[in-house]
Amino acid sequence: ATTGAGAGAIVAAPPGSPSAAGGGATAGTSLVTDLFADPVWAEVYAACCCDVREAPSMESARGFRDAILAQNPDTRPDRLTLRGLRIGPTTVSCMGLQLKDRQYTRLDLSNNQLGDYSALSVRSLVRALPKLRELHLAGNFISAEGAQEIAEELEVNSSLEVLAFGCRAESAATAGAAIGNRGFRPNAVGSDGVKAILSALSKNPKPALTSLNLRQTSLGAEAGRHLAIFLERDWTLVHLDVSCNPLSSQGVCAMLPHCTRLRLLDIADTGCRGELIHSQLSTLLQRTTSLARLSLARNQFEPRPLRRISRAVAACESLTSLSLAGTEMGTEGVTVLISAMLDSEVQTLTELDLSYNQLAQVEAATALSHALAKYTTLHILRLSNNALGDAGVLELGNALDPDVCPDCALHTLELGTCRVGTAGATHLLGCLANNENLKILRLGDNFLDDGLDLSLIEKLENLHELHLVGNRLCHAGMVRAAQAIERNRQQAREKEPAALRGEMHRMLFQETKLSKARQQVNADEEEVSQRETVTERALRELEDVRSEHAEKQMHLRKNIYQEESELELARSKRDELGVKLEEAARKYAERQKELREKLKTHEEELLDMQVKADETDRRLAARKKEHPEELRRIHDRAKTAMEEAAQFQEQARNMRQQLRRLQDKGMVDFRP
Repeated sequence: ATTGAGAGAIVAAPPGSPSAAGGGATAGTSLVTDLFADPVWAEVYAACCCDVREAPSMESARGFRDAILAQNPDTRPDRLTLRGLRIGPTTVSCMGLQLKDRQYTRLDLSNNQLGDYSALSVRSLVRALPKLRELHLAGNFISAEGAQEIAEELEVNSSLEVLAFGCRAESAATAGAAIGNRGFRPNAVGSDGVKAILSALSKNPKPALTSLNLRQTSLGAEAGRHLAIFLERDWTLVHLDVSCNPLSSQGVCAMLPHCTRLRLLDIADTGCRGELIHSQLSTLLQRTTSLARLSLARNQFEPRPLRRISRAVAACESLTSLSLAGTEMGTEGVTVLISAMLDSEVQTLTELDLSYNQLAQVEAATALSHALAKYTTLHILRLSNNALGDAGVLELGNALDPDVCPDCALHTLELGTCRVGTAGATHLLGCLANNENLKILRLGDNFLDDGLDLSLIEKLENLHELHLVGNRLCHAGMVRAAQAIERNRQQAREKEPAALRGEMHRMLFQETKLSKARQQVNADEEEVSQRETVTERALRELEDVRSEHAEKQMHLRKNIYQEESELELARSKRDELGVKLEEAARKYAERQKELREKLKTHEEELLDMQVKADETDRRLAARKKEHPEELRRIHDRAKTAMEEAAQFQEQARNMRQQLRRLQDKGMVDFRP
């Protein structure tokens, strides 16, 4: 561990080391510190010495300093690269303390000696760099245990966008340089480590990781299933590299259906076979709308499954880069691929890598020349390590001649190790004399000798990069070719300044107008400032109006709510009243019908009574005529009766008198 007392403190040397034996370490401390412009790196160097168990020395300190300066130019101060410096756990811990809160966005610790014991220190270092976006850890002996420790940081980290456990793929110039070539001291993350990493990313509420490099990390078929489960639910990851892993066809098939949202997918050298994965791969290419770069290199593809894959590749509108290097496709496979590309309605491929494919027949070069002539979007074509020979290069040269094929837009052509001789190269360079599109040509490791006419190279004013290393050219010829290419580069660099000078002269004329325009701008700015003041006042008033309007709206909402409640109640009452009205209408109709029947009966009775009344009136009129006479007769009879009554009364009186006399006479009492 570092002492932490001073900026240039030196780590205590391990027992038995030269610095522990004597007292010269103290004297050397200040000298070592003076080598570094930033004392922090003296601390880091001391920690590195502790990791490798070596005593600090001026020579090793200079080497450490020079390595850091070489890897970290001043043009990119936000990047920190520390590759191959034998950094271990102690150094990483020291960096976490000394580099805290620095504004690094990219950290490369590849090809060091971190191991699983450094995983916790790596976590601390990631937390100490708040703006870190890229972390490269390739070639550090990290196993599943260390990956699980780093995964715990991924569960809470919301800034890291790129994580690389595998080494970066070879550069474009050497992509197929060595089939089977793998990184030194690879990480053995394995299926368990990948499962922990993916699980942590799934639990992260705000994941930022968009690129995951798992190249050569000992992933088996089980890892393919873990990746499939993760990709099915993840929407953030867009770059995935699982090349150089024994995934086999089983693991690749499990993963492919869920890669539709990826923009870059690298499954090179994974042990899969075309006859086993062609169905899933074709389905992916048909469904995806985002996949732009696909690498299938160093896997075996037979002609029959390659036919279906070629059709899917040609129809995929998003795919721009395809690598089929080392797939043993042969002449038949290339013919099938080019035929599908030319038959497709859309042309999207800009980069095609067919290196290491045993293309030795002229038919393959003929098919490629047709592609160059008719496939106008193709800019990069890699054909290294194919025995095309002079005959094949003749076909390609004709396609690159703008007088023969004016639509060819190729920018980069790689023909390294293609058995190209002087005759073929001469024809190719002659065809490129008027070609303004081709900028990069690689002819390394071929059979070119001093018989090559270098004046052809000097006539190529548009060629900016030419590789001739590994041929039989003399040093003078190589220098002459390099000078011609450097001349072209210089002309390209000067072309833009010349245009800028012309633009400058044109701009001088505009300067007067610009000064007037500036005066007008100043006046406009004053007016704008006034208007901004008025606008601010208006905004404040508008804010007040909005607040008042919001309050009114709130009250209005309450009133509306109350009115709606009352309206709902009124509607319910209306519904009840409607039901009652319907019932009353029904009863009214029944009552009306009943009353109409009664009215009809009464009308009939009234008619009968009217008839009877008329009869009675007639009888009354007749009686009125008969009544006086009858009354007179009655009066006469009454008068007669009264006379008779008077007579009878007189008779009765006489009889009572007689009876009284008889009673008196007989003394008879007739009372009961």
